[in-house]
Amino acid sequence: MGPSTHMASNLPRRLTRLDNLRLLRNLIHEHELLPGERLGSEREISAQLGITRADLRIALASMEKTHEIVRRIGRGGGIVISDERLERNINTLESLPMIARRQGRILHSKVLSAVIESASASDIRLLQLQQFAPASIHNIYHITRLRFIDGTPLSLETSRLPSDLFPGLLNKDLTTSFYQRFEEDYGLRPTEVDETLEIIQADAECAEHLQVAEGTALVRIRRIAKVATGRPCERAIDVYIASRMRFAMHHSGYVRLSATANS
Repeated sequence: MGPSTHMASNLPRRLTRLDNLRLLRNLIHEHELLPGERLGSEREISAQLGITRADLRIALASMEKTHEIVRRIGRGGGIVISDERLERNINTLESLPMIARRQGRILHSKVLSAVIESASASDIRLLQLQQFAPASIHNIYHITRLRFIDGTPLSLETSRLPSDLFPGLLNKDLTTSFYQRFEEDYGLRPTEVDETLEIIQADAECAEHLQVAEGTALVRIRRIAKVATGRPCERAIDVYIASRMRFAMHHSGYVRLSATANS
């Protein structure tokens, strides 16, 4: 064996991308970090692991794509542990597409039905139609949508909206955010929302739409949203697959997407 060969065998082995991923996952495991907790800054992590920040960013990008972590920028941001669940605040004014987007997820909707019909007694009461709408226009839009996250069913959403507030709504693209539609097309922005949350079991209809077994645990949220005048603009029931969601009571604010999420 020549001298050059002998010297090469004594050099430390260069870490591969898989090695860096293993080190990063071991760090999370050793510190018993839970979803929602922060991992630390890139400088701190690279020093702990003994790898360059460039190699660390590659490992982080890989883990973000598999939804093991989320990288957020801004107040309350950082490298946050994740477990693939979509996190949503209670009583939030954020639309579901916005919530998914800032967590680096892709959400799309399928309209199952969209009709205009006479308001029910509960519609008239909860949407305060007698106070705000002419008696001759006590009609509502009844719209049901199936929501998908990264191509997988997430929730079934039923919305009941005052027809006099949103003329021609059924001619719009109903797969987009309703709140965005309200603001861009009608100059109305929800400023207040009240929600109640309860756990239910999937009946046959919900199970079929959400592609789960009957009896699967679901989270049902009932929501009333109001505009600045105090008028209710939306009455909705959202039913989520419980194992794919996390609900928080704190207000996390808005954050910008990371470079990986944008790409």
